[in-house]
Amino acid sequence: MEPLAHLVDLYEYRVEDLLQGKTPKGGKRALLELRAYLIGARLTGPLAKRFRQADARFRAHRGQEAPPQALPLDLPLELPEEVPEAPSERDTLRRLALKVWTLWAEREVRSRAKELLQGRREELRLIYALLQNYQAYREAPTFKRDFNLSRFAPTIPIPSLSESLLDLEDPKVAEALLMEFLETALHLPEDLPLPPEETRTYFRRLLHRLLEWDEAFGLPPKRDLLSLRKALEEAKSLGATAQEIARLEERLKREAQEERRRELLLEEERRRFRVAAEKVLALLHLLPAPQGETPLPEVPGPGEVREEALTLEPFPGKIPLGPLVLTLSRVEGVWHLGLGGEDHPLEDRLVLPWEDLEVWAVREGNLLHLRLEARSSLRLYELLAEGRVLALLLNPRGAYAHLRLLRALSARLKGEFQPQAFGPDLAEKYQKAQEEALLDFARKGLELTLKRLGPTDPLPLLREVGQALGLPQEAEALAQALREYTGRRPPTRETLGGEVHLLSLTPEPQAIRVGGKVVSLRLRDEVVYVGQAGEVPRRLKDLLVYRLPEGTLLLAREGRRVAYILI
Repeated sequence: MEPLAHLVDLYEYRVEDLLQGKTPKGGKRALLELRAYLIGARLTGPLAKRFRQADARFRAHRGQEAPPQALPLDLPLELPEEVPEAPSERDTLRRLALKVWTLWAEREVRSRAKELLQGRREELRLIYALLQNYQAYREAPTFKRDFNLSRFAPTIPIPSLSESLLDLEDPKVAEALLMEFLETALHLPEDLPLPPEETRTYFRRLLHRLLEWDEAFGLPPKRDLLSLRKALEEAKSLGATAQEIARLEERLKREAQEERRRELLLEEERRRFRVAAEKVLALLHLLPAPQGETPLPEVPGPGEVREEALTLEPFPGKIPLGPLVLTLSRVEGVWHLGLGGEDHPLEDRLVLPWEDLEVWAVREGNLLHLRLEARSSLRLYELLAEGRVLALLLNPRGAYAHLRLLRALSARLKGEFQPQAFGPDLAEKYQKAQEEALLDFARKGLELTLKRLGPTDPLPLLREVGQALGLPQEAEALAQALREYTGRRPPTRETLGGEVHLLSLTPEPQAIRVGGKVVSLRLRDEVVYVGQAGEVPRRLKDLLVYRLPEGTLLLAREGRRVAYILI
């Protein structure tokens, strides 16, 4: 813990002693000296908040005392007004990025909530109990120094499915619960001086302590079999009648059966909620790195030109953003964002739908960030993430080494792996196949292999088949690609590793400029054709891997919306 945190702790303790009528350790002089030092120190946000709260209690107590005598030290009696330090542009951009992440997380949570509103809703009930216990323990004096939760004792059980105070059938309730969980985890480093990477471990400990608590599941209390056994022994030693002994034995047997039934039910409840706990912890990968696995959205600085994202200081006028033209206006001190002839109050965050697009607007300080997102972007991003793996598989280098490795891995998982069946001779078949047929073949092979692989790490098996085929480096590269594809769900603009571009299809031909090349898209009878001048165009169904000298162009289509990226 940093030294200033220790001093704030000490100040809180001394103020509490003073409020309880005790003489603070070191006397009032030491208290005032410590207070003066902390007033002049540069405290970070959480520490400054704690100090101001403790100092408010100190000043309220001093106001109730008799007017103080002249102090031997020239110390300030009132805490000077806090002059907020002007945030740097870097900090402002990070806060903008966090607000963009919140908008993205809210969209993800809406889809996750639908999955969790099934069955007995163990995940939602567990999240509710976790949050309630965490918030209650946060007020405890031991909270700030109990990083491994060794002093934590749960007090609030998991609610029943029919809990009247918690309407878990309402999707809005489920969404709010999931967002509260993510935001609580996001701000954990502000509550505790823990490294961000320890967030998942901290909540895993908290869930473990909660599930080890017998009273967490709302079952009847444990029966006192020991007292019944002692009563039976005493009855026998005192010469009780056979009927009394038989009655005690029958009661002990009945209570033992009930206790056994309770233990079995307790284990079953624990088993179900342990499975739910893993699903709850899996939600934490939605957090921005390093707390989770989602890269923080990229927010360009003022003056940086991006096609579908920009940051600027608000000014009245027109703002081009992708295919749209927005207007900014200020009426009676309130900024408004105009789209399609309609003005909308621009406060902290704003989402405006426009056909199959969404305009996201967030404000922080004197900066406004605008970005364009596809309303159906999740499916488009999933297709682009699949396309990244397919681009590797369809690379002809090394006689289609990666595609051969994928087929060998699939055979190894099925138990039919023979190295000679996956040699360079296969490359001749791949070279003769039509590009569209080869793409479909690689997609089906990828889907089948991942289905057989399940949650297993692909690296050990790929190393094995890679050694057998003499392709160890290619096996490592494919394992990394499969790990990223299966581990980064859902994909985002950042995890795709480049600038994702979006466009809406029109009856008129459209052009994509890639370096010195121009690739055209033509829509004919709901079929999209992609190609360059002088070549046979290729058909874009939902995904296309298009090779160029500058790199590989991935195109994904959903309805009239197309997303593309150059890798």
